[in-house]
Amino acid sequence: MTPEQSKQLKVGAHVCFNGDPADSGKVISIGAQYVTIKWDDGHQSFTGHNAMDRVELVEPPKVKRK
Repeated sequence: MTPEQSKQLKVGAHVCFNGDPADSGKVISIGAQYVTIKWDDGHQSFTGHNAMDRVELVEPPKVKRK
């Protein structure tokens, strides 16, 4: 994602690395310069908005209505 897209992320957004849904995590904080992601494998990363080019937003699954 672009730095502009990164700055628009919300806490709780689901993201993945390199387009791989198996390598996913959740945004846990957003600052003026950085985003903190807690990855599903347990580690956390603190990444600058300008370095988020390999991170993608994962759309939540659509809920089917009856």
